[in-house]
Amino acid sequence: MAKDNNQAISRKPESPMKHILSFVFMIAFTAAAFFVVMSDKVPSGWVIPLLLIFAVIQVFLQLFTFMHLDQKGTAFYTIFIIFGIFVAVISALGILLM
Repeated sequence: MAKDNNQAISRKPESPMKHILSFVFMIAFTAAAFFVVMSDKVPSGWVIPLLLIFAVIQVFLQLFTFMHLDQKGTAFYTIFIIFGIFVAVISALGILLM
């Protein structure tokens, strides 16, 4: 119990600038994805890969910014998230290969 209190005290407070900057990046990636889909400037073969890349970047931004996975003591949650991603990838591959 004392260890948990010391960890809570030793953490430095987060600045709101980190959240604002991450939010701005997520809005930019969303706008870029919209541009990729709506314009004819990107070849049609690149649309899906670019959307997937933008989505993966946004997932990591959200996990590390809003879910606080960059802090110490989150290994338990990280294991479950990685396992969830693993199950999702296996399921998606299973559906695609059926």
